[in-house]
Amino acid sequence: MSATTNAAGESQLPKIYNPLVCVLLTLLFTPMFGGFLQGLNWRELGDDEMAARSMGWVRWSFYTFAAYTLAEPFIRDTFFGRYLMIALFFGFWFSWTFSIGLKQVQFVHEFVGERRIPQRFGRPIMIGAFGWVAYCAVALTLVLFLHITGIDPLPADAPILQQ
Repeated sequence: MSATTNAAGESQLPKIYNPLVCVLLTLLFTPMFGGFLQGLNWRELGDDEMAARSMGWVRWSFYTFAAYTLAEPFIRDTFFGRYLMIALFFGFWFSWTFSIGLKQVQFVHEFVGERRIPQRFGRPIMIGAFGWVAYCAVALTLVLFLHITGIDPLPADAPILQQ
């Protein structure tokens, strides 16, 4: 499973992302990031079941954070809502890391070792940064929409209302 074969039947080294770096960068970019990169790694290593599990984390992380983004303006003044994003972020990170993220680190260490071609992280990091910018743009647009339409009015002590 540590090497793939090309059309001529020759063995070639897998081209994968460093799984430990994936786990660490997931702290910055959510389990969508690490799950996606490790899913690509599992495909390259020939394990479609683990690739599907990794991509499942990508899907469910996206659904959860999208639902949170829609609900946040309505729950932000509650004690629960104030800390929900932090709890979701670290909860997902710990769950992903200890359920599937570290499995790939261990697998690559035991069975692949240095017999691999390291993938570069430049493009994924830029895509992850764009993802954060896009998330902020969507969240701010949603809040602006809710304020303009009056669904979620500005607080009475907002500086713009003091003029």
